[in-house]
Amino acid sequence: MYRSIDEALRHAYKLWGVRIEPKNNTAQVMDWIEHKGVRGGGSGLTQHEWHANSAMIIKQVERILSRHELAAVELHYTGGQKVDHIAYLTAYIERENKGVNLLICDAILAHIFGNLKQEAIQDKYDLGRKYVYRQKKKVNAVINALLNSAWAKLEIEFEQRKIICRCRKTTDFRR
Repeated sequence: MYRSIDEALRHAYKLWGVRIEPKNNTAQVMDWIEHKGVRGGGSGLTQHEWHANSAMIIKQVERILSRHELAAVELHYTGGQKVDHIAYLTAYIERENKGVNLLICDAILAHIFGNLKQEAIQDKYDLGRKYVYRQKKKVNAVINALLNSAWAKLEIEFEQRKIICRCRKTTDFRR
């Protein structure tokens, strides 16, 4: 169980990109020791169970969100590794008619999600810093709106399915 949507998604997408490795010698020795009755610390979940958990969370996200919200969430949590999602978001921004050139919008989305420096955009398209800043502000507004609507949808669903818990520990200091 996670404390927030951000924590659940960050963990799920982090594990999504990691391969399941076979056990090395140390892991085999640890399993042998646990088989003999000695328990160590940790969460108690195996590597396969962690991957299954993250796959379940990602399937829930894919089921709940629209294509554009899913693209924004996946780009946010994977660090912009999915280039096809940038094309989805550029088409969405164009449909919203925010007045951003398509090529510049692609470059700005790559900049927002961490794959491109602002100076590279300025040099490639021969643009001024203020112009890029204004265009980035328009694109950021659309991306933030998509992320906020996605998190609002996910919060309701994740609380119902008990993936996240808003439990607060209260301490009574009056003794």
